[in-house]
Amino acid sequence: MLEKSDPVKEKAIINELISSDESLRAQHELFLAEMAFKQELIDVRKSLSLTQKDISEMTGLSQQAVSRLEKGAGGTIETIMRYLDSMGYSLSIKRKSKRSPSPR
Repeated sequence: MLEKSDPVKEKAIINELISSDESLRAQHELFLAEMAFKQELIDVRKSLSLTQKDISEMTGLSQQAVSRLEKGAGGTIETIMRYLDSMGYSLSIKRKSKRSPSPR
């Protein structure tokens, strides 16, 4: 039986699950960051009035590779760099907080 999605209820369930499991919380934060990054790629591309085919032609990547990258289904650092470079952007690293890096 199909049931209509309830985003508020789903968020509450996720919050309950991640509140008691540090590893799961970290995985969830990584997932959210990745999805936000992919959406930013799409937003920038669209703001420049570029299609996936345009990016494909500018980078030498296949249109399917561009689509997979935007959908979050993979993409190497090289692919991401080529994608960003084609639009005049670059990738950089910045510290997100003053907390110490976790030891490995």
